[in-house]
Amino acid sequence: MTRFDRRRFTAAGLATAIAAGASRPAGAKDTITWRMATSWPTTLPLLHEAALDFAQTVARASGGRMVIDVVDPGQHKQPVGVLDLVKSGEFALGHTTAQYYARQIPAIDYFTAVPFGLTAVENHIWMEEAGGRALFERIMAAHGVVPFLVGNTNVQMGGWYNREIKEPGDFQGLRIRVSGITGTVLERFGAKPVGLPFGKIVEAFASRQIDAADVVGPAIDASLPIAEHAPYYYAPWHEPDVAMHLFVAKARYDALPPDLKEILAVSARSAALRSIGRAQHQNAIAMAKLLAAGVKTRRFPPALVKALQGATEAVLIEAGGRDADSKAVIDSFRAVRDRAAAYAPLADGEVIATRLAQ
Repeated sequence: MTRFDRRRFTAAGLATAIAAGASRPAGAKDTITWRMATSWPTTLPLLHEAALDFAQTVARASGGRMVIDVVDPGQHKQPVGVLDLVKSGEFALGHTTAQYYARQIPAIDYFTAVPFGLTAVENHIWMEEAGGRALFERIMAAHGVVPFLVGNTNVQMGGWYNREIKEPGDFQGLRIRVSGITGTVLERFGAKPVGLPFGKIVEAFASRQIDAADVVGPAIDASLPIAEHAPYYYAPWHEPDVAMHLFVAKARYDALPPDLKEILAVSARSAALRSIGRAQHQNAIAMAKLLAAGVKTRRFPPALVKALQGATEAVLIEAGGRDADSKAVIDSFRAVRDRAAAYAPLADGEVIATRLAQ
């Protein structure tokens, strides 16, 4: 068993144990058990860990009154169909990411990740302090769903390439495993986005179906022998964070007593914050191992980054012009980003610069 496999637990079993030993309030109702569909395999660190953290915290905080039964995609078979499983009533809630459902609801794409957008901490600020959550809730209410932020991978790397990328023309004809807004941006430079499940990436490289791949970050990327096929590991540009979300069936949520609603909210917030620390910790360790193994890291040249930034802004302007909800979301996160851009160099940026100068 892998390190992560050994840490797995069954939420129902944990909650049963808690309930057996907890002091239940007089007149407490029977245990509420909800099934939660997840988008990522249990073998993946960071992603599935956030779902398990949430389930565990709900069980403990409720004293066993509420059980979240975690059901991974190996069982429900719809890793990118979790929202539909919740909307249909098959599951009470699902752990996934909004980006997967942008074709259904374009405006929610921007809650997952935006090139040159928000960092994980800034995303959390947006959701909890600067109006992002209210906006997300309004959009999802029309679909009978209550959304929560439940996890973040932190900064994701720029991807693995089988050749160096030095100028916009180098993207011409490049077959890259990528999705979302990033794929739309790279298409403007002649790249050919390829939709591909995580488990098919190495096979696609080996058979030369792709030339590059956006995966996740070092903690997950290091588990795959990608460097054998794409030796150049590029620094971040397109995903300063990738948020994970919880979608709860609104009718089920509305029927809960106030204290359990609050427990869901606090457990979601706890899992989100812990995932930021976990990702930074695990990615730093994994990156050191990749470098020791001889992986070649690269940075996109400043002129290329500027071109990518310009293309991203053009994509966002066009999206806002097509859809009022998308414009509201884009304007909202831009306000947070711009405030952070003015403050961060004097705070976090100065701290890091001083540390590097020592």
